[in-house]
Amino acid sequence: MGWNDFSLPARGERFDNEDGTSRQAELARCRPGEPVRLVRQPENPHDPAAVAIISARGVQLGYIPADRAVWIGSKIDRGYDVRVIVERVKGAHLSGATLGLVIRINMEGDDPELPERGRGWSSNPATAQTGVEFKSMVSRMV
Repeated sequence: MGWNDFSLPARGERFDNEDGTSRQAELARCRPGEPVRLVRQPENPHDPAAVAIISARGVQLGYIPADRAVWIGSKIDRGYDVRVIVERVKGAHLSGATLGLVIRINMEGDDPELPERGRGWSSNPATAQTGVEFKSMVSRMV
């Protein structure tokens, strides 16, 4: 696993897109390791720092959490080679569940790798690579 890779849960996955596409239907098509793109949305009326997560098929899946969007968006704006994959789709194994997304990010131009279970892997992606560990990683990258 790349030392610059980190996990991040998405936000807004339960909403439909303005063009009528379903984020939930698109999440059901996503598989671990599948590449996704991050796209800045400076014209977003709710948050000019918003960073959308776009599937390999061109459908928006959600957003980077607001507390990370400014930092990640600034890297994108400065030309960093930010690469992202689907780490997992939360709830995919439950019939009728509302799906959620966890992405794996690398901002050094390397392809992110899926974390290995048993070696620092967290079954709770909301807490994986956050807090002190996340702050430590950010300070090394800035």
